[in-house]
Amino acid sequence: MKKIGKLVMTALVAGSILTACGSKKEETASTDGKKKVSFVWWGAEVRHEKYIKAIELFEEKNPDIDIEFEYSAWDDYWKKLATKSAAGELPDVMQMDAAYVAQYGVKNQLSDLNEFVKSDGGIDVSQIDTSLIDTARLNDKLYAIAPSMNAMSMITNPQLLEKAGVTFDYDSWTFEDMAKGVSAVHDKTGGYGWIDVSDNSVLLQYFLRTKGEELYEYDKDGKPVLAFSKENFVEFMTTIQKLAKAGALPTAEVVNNLKSFDENPFSLGEAGVLQSWTNQYVTYQESAGENVTFSLELPYDAKETGALYYRPTFYYSMSQTSKVKDEAAKFIDFIVNDPEAAKIIGTERGIPSNNKNKELLYPDMSDTEKRTADYLTDVAEIVGEASPVPPIGYSELNNHFKDLYAEITYDTMTPAEAYQSFVEKAEEIFAENYTD
Repeated sequence: MKKIGKLVMTALVAGSILTACGSKKEETASTDGKKKVSFVWWGAEVRHEKYIKAIELFEEKNPDIDIEFEYSAWDDYWKKLATKSAAGELPDVMQMDAAYVAQYGVKNQLSDLNEFVKSDGGIDVSQIDTSLIDTARLNDKLYAIAPSMNAMSMITNPQLLEKAGVTFDYDSWTFEDMAKGVSAVHDKTGGYGWIDVSDNSVLLQYFLRTKGEELYEYDKDGKPVLAFSKENFVEFMTTIQKLAKAGALPTAEVVNNLKSFDENPFSLGEAGVLQSWTNQYVTYQESAGENVTFSLELPYDAKETGALYYRPTFYYSMSQTSKVKDEAAKFIDFIVNDPEAAKIIGTERGIPSNNKNKELLYPDMSDTEKRTADYLTDVAEIVGEASPVPPIGYSELNNHFKDLYAEITYDTMTPAEAYQSFVEKAEEIFAENYTD
């Protein structure tokens, strides 16, 4: 059963607890004259405990504000948020994922935070990289603030690479170098040279960025359009198909059917490299098998292309209908920037986006976290502009790409056919969600 802060249980229906969190936004002041700010999030128990302690600290520092909170597991969170959205009762402050920013923002359900990030606007962004802030901009509006950050990386197994006699110059290696190297790892060891991730569209997105392209962009009317060439899409998928056919890359079901990181062939030391976001480096180190260690390196073609960019682990957004926006902005500023709050929450959300807080937490970080923080600092000079906010309907398009990617690994579809199918599906989804 989820915990509910400062809420009154109003009814028990079919085993579900119905709460007042975010459901009575006209009641912005409690009987003692305090302003009430509702806050919802998803996460595991450790996040709940840390957030609640941080909320208590905020209320101590701001005795005129009460924070009402509710939390859920990931799936339940979005179901509840959709219900509240339909009723016009979104909470004042909510955790937000990149996949939903456009869905809620374009429908005018999120506040434009531009007015709050000015010098006297209540939310300080002076210690956050501009490119990270821009990941939540759409049509010149700022819909969210990121408390923590990621970047694309290549996680490697140095022992397996050495066993295969394969070396990479991570400062200058290319996509072609990687393909040749991971093929050699498979030929020499019998293991996978490269193991992919279930959210494999990020691999295509990064490849396209090395070519100066994006998966999608927005036209002058604010509508999404695909932003890559057939040539580059086909080149990427052709390489995936060749590697899978040779056994250097697993077919799709290997990763898709995994139940835990512990059973991933990469964790077991059976693959040479894995391309993913930096936060996964900590996870794989923690799940590594006996005598298996990993290294965090630059992905291919990173230094001269601007393909790397800072990406949030998640965001905080404010509802457009909030009647306590100044207080909500003060809370967002606190949960992102306050050093005491940072000490309480630690790295549970990932490496802090606030540079001073990152430095503050650094001495208490694990060696793996320190390496991740160092990596994010080291790439500051080569990161490019952020990719555009995912458009409405992107989750459906992303799932379609996963299906196409699987067909490619099974060698049951040509890269050209995959391209045509992806384009047709994208045009269908964009037309459905963006009408005149």
